Amino acid sequence: MAAHMGETYRFKKFGGDKMALLGLFVLALLTARLVVGLKSAVSLSEPIELPCEELSVSMPSGNGWHSEEQWEFRENTFAVRSLFALRSGKPTAQAHCRYLLAAEPASHKVRFEQRASEIDGAVVKAGQIQVASLTINWAHIERSDIFLDVFFGTTALPGDRQLDIELRQIAGNADLAEGTFKRIVASLDFRENRRLEAGAQIINELKSHGLDNQGGRNFYWIKDSKGQPIGFTADGPIDSDTDTQWNIQTAGLAYIRGPDAREERTVFQCSRDLEEFDYRSRTSSRAGRTITELARDKAGIMTARKSGARPEEERYRLGRAAIPDVLLDRVLRQVLEGSRKEILVDVIEADGTITPTFVSQIEAAKDAAYVFELKFLDGRGFSEQVFLNEQRQIDGAVLQQEATYRVERTTVESVARAFPEYAQHLLQNPQTLN
Repeated sequence: MAAHMGETYRFKKFGGDKMALLGLFVLALLTARLVVGLKSAVSLSEPIELPCEELSVSMPSGNGWHSEEQWEFRENTFAVRSLFALRSGKPTAQAHCRYLLAAEPASHKVRFEQRASEIDGAVVKAGQIQVASLTINWAHIERSDIFLDVFFGTTALPGDRQLDIELRQIAGNADLAEGTFKRIVASLDFRENRRLEAGAQIINELKSHGLDNQGGRNFYWIKDSKGQPIGFTADGPIDSDTDTQWNIQTAGLAYIRGPDAREERTVFQCSRDLEEFDYRSRTSSRAGRTITELARDKAGIMTARKSGARPEEERYRLGRAAIPDVLLDRVLRQVLEGSRKEILVDVIEADGTITPTFVSQIEAAKDAAYVFELKFLDGRGFSEQVFLNEQRQIDGAVLQQEATYRVERTTVESVARAFPEYAQHLLQNPQTLN
């Protein structure tokens, strides 16, 4: 019996040793595969340019590295990435480059600690890399229990933008990973964006002149490609009888009918110098109701709060070229005052999305005194032509993506007849649309 038990023990021990050796062999293969991939990372992709932003970067490509080699826009950030993985396995290394239009205000040291906390790791080394006009602050963050190494770099860019670069790997050679990270950083090509600076100057001129409520209520059709009204927009000043810190107070209403009917009500208030604003919206659709509140303080920090099934709160440092969408018509008029025909601005939408927008004045059409083309650089393919009359008021627009929609000035009476469900509200509230 004893002999039998001994044989069983030896068998189990032998089997366990075999499994351990097999595990070490597999780990060695993975590590070797990763090392080969990292060594080959010195051969990066061609420069991947970010449209209209005067920025490009090269990412690891080939020999196990896979990249779409194009920037994608999501949550106020452009990003490009590259992954290293076995044929059907989970990536064992990945590289990211992120261009943030607005970021939470924090020093690079605070951001290092935040990143380390997110992965339950620790900063083991830090340094700086100078590339062109940029100073990249970087840190090596390590989590030894799972053999995770993260190399994270960050720098502030003109216009209060931010650039982050990160390379992370599991069970690899940290020195080789660091070398790959530094090669990506060295590939950066950046030049200050003159169009963005021109946009910042235009907005600064608006602030220095001071803002006030202008004009009365405006009503516009939204028409489909066949010229049929499918919705409307309306906006106008709020008539307030009480003293308030806000020099501008406007309300807006937009509605599109159909299977995917959608209504959005907004209230925008700001100081004369635009240093502070409050922007609230309530959106209703088949998906439910969402309430968003945006508030900018004198320090330039915008807090975005969203209520709904998943409440959210984010804080951003807005750039000098950021402007709420309700004031975009004033930006166009200010362009007409000067010699700059092309600018780049960051348009803040009511839901908190910040969309980089290329604005250019083009040749006027026969039915308009002035025409502007707006290209929204968020990757969705939206563009818009905006038509202004001799009084420099917006008469209409043409929106294009997969389909074409027209916006045309109309009257409150016409909207009330076409959309009787809103007639009482529109006709009985001559001062406010809220």
